[in-house]
Amino acid sequence: MIRFFCGGLPKSMKVSGVAPFMRGGKQHYVPKRGNDEWVAVVGKVGRDHAPEVPMQGGLSFTGIFWMPKPQSLKKSERLPLKRPDLDNLLHKLTDSFNGVFWIDDSQIVDLHAYKRFTPDGRTGLEIIVEQVFLPEIVAPQQQTFATVSA
Repeated sequence: MIRFFCGGLPKSMKVSGVAPFMRGGKQHYVPKRGNDEWVAVVGKVGRDHAPEVPMQGGLSFTGIFWMPKPQSLKKSERLPLKRPDLDNLLHKLTDSFNGVFWIDDSQIVDLHAYKRFTPDGRTGLEIIVEQVFLPEIVAPQQQTFATVSA
């Protein structure tokens, strides 16, 4: 399992070309992202925690975006319901780790994403990447349905 935290204010990622990098004597390419500062933090911390060789097989990816609590937050508001949208925060994030954590993000078979207010003031992104092993997946029990006749 790979688990790490990237501190900073989570922002939506935008694509803007590709960037080459060397690993194990081979040249790889990863998409360049907009919002340069946030993307640089996530990319650097991610590469610092990357395995020697990208993982193979089915993978589970979890991203927890820890958002700041606004000063004007009502006590009844417990979830960050304002922008940025969770799907925009996650969009392109998995692509950015192609060749880093995995060969291609098509290997992700379980995807979990959360956007929450930070409980301790530290904003950022927590990432968890794990291998998925088929014996852990159990088929649902066959259900029987009753029919009602009028």
